[in-house]
Amino acid sequence: MKIFTIRHGQTEWNVQRRLQGHSDIALDDVGLEQARRIGLRLASEKVDIIYTSDLMRAVKTAETINAHHGVEIIATPMLREMSFGIYEGMNIEEIAHEIDWEHPDGSSENRTAAIKRIHSFLDEVIAKQHENIFIVAHYGSIRAAIKYFLETPREETADIQVGNTAIHCFERDADGKFKMILNNDTSHLL
Repeated sequence: MKIFTIRHGQTEWNVQRRLQGHSDIALDDVGLEQARRIGLRLASEKVDIIYTSDLMRAVKTAETINAHHGVEIIATPMLREMSFGIYEGMNIEEIAHEIDWEHPDGSSENRTAAIKRIHSFLDEVIAKQHENIFIVAHYGSIRAAIKYFLETPREETADIQVGNTAIHCFERDADGKFKMILNNDTSHLL
């Protein structure tokens, strides 16, 4: 089993360093070009199914990739970025000192709940036994997936980067353990 995680292409809010969370922000022109390039990069890879977050920045990236494959795409809110509630749309640097991730109005999702949501979804995906899977998602959901596949605490994966349209690839060995064979591969953007 081989699983590729792919982050969506760039959005205007990525450039402005704004928290996107569940906000449904479209790819900008650079993001559309990144999606085209990642599609070309993955065109020769075998894939049985593509799972994507249901937010348009991920869906558009997944559709662009799938233009070379024609497999089923399943869009799901289970792969969404963590919800930042009232902080969505705000600049990260401007509000970093005041963020209360568990906002009392219930508008945000705590990190533990987001990780649990992603891990639960990945349990379901693994159980389906597809050989080759693409997962198109977001910075935070891919970081949760990395933690899942490598079976490590969050702090051990803190240095792993997740760029726009970056590929992380995990391959399962005979013992059922995953190893990372691609880490933040953005060579298609060079």
